[in-house]
Amino acid sequence: MKKSLPISVCILISLALVLFGLCFGTVKGYNADREQVTALLRGDNGLLDVLGFRGADGHNLCVVARRHLTDDADVSELSRIAAVLTDATQSLAAKKQENDRLDAAVLAVKTKLEGTATYQQSQRDQKYMAMLEGDLKNLSAADKGSLYNQAAQQFNEQLKAPVSGWIASLLGVKPCELYQ
Repeated sequence: MKKSLPISVCILISLALVLFGLCFGTVKGYNADREQVTALLRGDNGLLDVLGFRGADGHNLCVVARRHLTDDADVSELSRIAAVLTDATQSLAAKKQENDRLDAAVLAVKTKLEGTATYQQSQRDQKYMAMLEGDLKNLSAADKGSLYNQAAQQFNEQLKAPVSGWIASLLGVKPCELYQ
């Protein structure tokens, strides 16, 4: 003879399975959405790559500037800004702040360089400076930043949903940091 479980135990097992499925599916879905947003930030040619390339161009300009300017405060400031942009340990907010300062620092260094006789005599450095300026303009992080922010804000709004967002937050899904 076969023993059967009481109906209350069967109902509890069914509820536990439904609850597990709901939680598992919710977290898996939110994590998949978050990965898409994270790809805009950390993926190939993502926002962090663009900021890193802009920082590398800032470092390259410092190398050119140090050939013509010695112990210059503007070159040191540009070097500091570029270091923040290329440092993977820096926060997104710090990178945003320094990226906003980068163009002004590049202009200050360029203006000083144009005032030196050695720079005016160096066609190679002038051409390199023009190439770096074009590269910095092409790598403007504005488009990538707004695209990332839009996706991150949409995800963060989804995470505020009454039931599924609460479950996902409770089970460890974190909102995305904004680029601001």
